[in-house]
Amino acid sequence: MTDTATKPQIGIVRKVFGYALLGFGITCIMVLDQVDIVMNASHSLEEPAYLMVEHPVLLSHGTLVSATMPDALQASFGDYQFVKRIGGLPGDVITLNADGNPCINDQCYPPFLKNDAPISPLIAPGVIPDQHYALFGTSHDSLDSRYQVIGLISEDQLIGRGWPMPFIADWREAAQ
Repeated sequence: MTDTATKPQIGIVRKVFGYALLGFGITCIMVLDQVDIVMNASHSLEEPAYLMVEHPVLLSHGTLVSATMPDALQASFGDYQFVKRIGGLPGDVITLNADGNPCINDQCYPPFLKNDAPISPLIAPGVIPDQHYALFGTSHDSLDSRYQVIGLISEDQLIGRGWPMPFIADWREAAQ
């Protein structure tokens, strides 16, 4: 009598397990479609790789974001993602310190110098307009919003928000 009573229960358990597995698989596909692993080929940021989730939300100072490659860098880097940290939000004021370096909220971004001059003209002082962000790398030679040629990045250029993946070995030294 127990054999016939447990057979329907086993069938129900199998169906529930099957539906759960199917649901988990569909969820994984949907999530993975929204996630990229971006390798950092330069030393513009500390970590060698980042997990980027599409549709950036909750953007604040220091948030790691990816954007479409600025026009000035397209020839060199193609369609790779432009990954930097947010240094300036809409409404923040860009000022210049005594050395002429762009500063936002008391954080200054000195340019890379060649022959004692910046490698490119620096961004002009002013208020960051709505739906625009100043993106910066942490390296002194990062090509980012400190230069006019890159400038501010519009919200529609943002691709995703990211988190460092420090457990990935830093391969950048071996590649040089």
